[in-house]
Amino acid sequence: MTTHLVLVGAGHAHLHLLTHADTLQRAGYRITLVAPTRFWYSGRAARLLSGAPRDTCSLDIAALATRHGIEHVTAPFVALDVHTKHVFLADGQHIAFDVLSLNVGSDIVPPTASGSTVPTWGDARYWHVKPIERLDALRQHVLDAAQRHRVLRMVVVGGGPSGVEMAANLAGLSQQLGVANDIRLVTRHSRLLPAAPDAAARWASRQLTRLGVEWQPDIAFDDGAEWLDTLDFSPDDIVLATGLRPAYCVADLPLALDDNGIRIKSTLQSEAHATIFAVGDCASLTDSPLPKRGVEGVRQGPVLLKNLMALQNGTPLDAYHPPATALAIVDMHDRGLALYGKHWLGGRLALRLKRYIDRRFLRLYR
Repeated sequence: MTTHLVLVGAGHAHLHLLTHADTLQRAGYRITLVAPTRFWYSGRAARLLSGAPRDTCSLDIAALATRHGIEHVTAPFVALDVHTKHVFLADGQHIAFDVLSLNVGSDIVPPTASGSTVPTWGDARYWHVKPIERLDALRQHVLDAAQRHRVLRMVVVGGGPSGVEMAANLAGLSQQLGVANDIRLVTRHSRLLPAAPDAAARWASRQLTRLGVEWQPDIAFDDGAEWLDTLDFSPDDIVLATGLRPAYCVADLPLALDDNGIRIKSTLQSEAHATIFAVGDCASLTDSPLPKRGVEGVRQGPVLLKNLMALQNGTPLDAYHPPATALAIVDMHDRGLALYGKHWLGGRLALRLKRYIDRRFLRLYR
């Protein structure tokens, strides 16, 4: 008997399933993927902004699905009915499922207490670091301004890895174009990269200074637009890199939820529905809250595959055990900052390591 497996989203964990589709199909699964035509790799977000070709920062999901004999639907996912077991799409389609897996990713955390998606801060253009393809449009905006010999005044909001990467690579792109764009980084905290060792944060600050980025710490964003008065210019563009939360569609799902996403057990199943799984940034592991980082999705992929097989075979499911720590490398345009727990390494070697890891990951799915 055929079991209809519907995969919503093409994140890191679902990429693993796509390349092992034959295993699932032999076990009796018919697979439908609901996802855009391209997967934008978060590890190359900074490279995309600084000028790397689009196809080196993304994967052709349509081609991958075709290669593995998977039905691919591109209409956006909008709703879920857990009682009739249907997913609903923006074009009016609805797809029945026997087993569902959600890997729908994340969006930015609004920097204000009100939680508004786009704060009403002056007349600047707003750019989000998620979805990642928006950074391609931001790069084109900078290129267009350079062609018109226009200098941009740009502010990046957020002092975590994404904010540091955005500021550094906007500065690097400006240097490549020979344009003296004014790049500022503003943060709520008094130091960069709050989770990194102090020495690593100081190193990152020096690199930003070297690239011409001015950093302003201790900014209070909850007082409306008053923080803009701390700047000596009115920004043309504000880039929001203020952390990640589950994709906006998650909030309306009829599943057990918390602020970190869809509540799942260690088996990656929804707390209340044994035939619904959630992985990656949209999921919240009940026993061990997870940071929003790609490595979790990568490591969840093999466990998800095993558990889908176990569900089909009626055997016990495995538990996902998140790593106590994981390597992260911040791309600072021409240098890298490698972080692993209390250990760190800054320089060109760290950046070369990041380039190698990213190429190896993408090559698995080419």
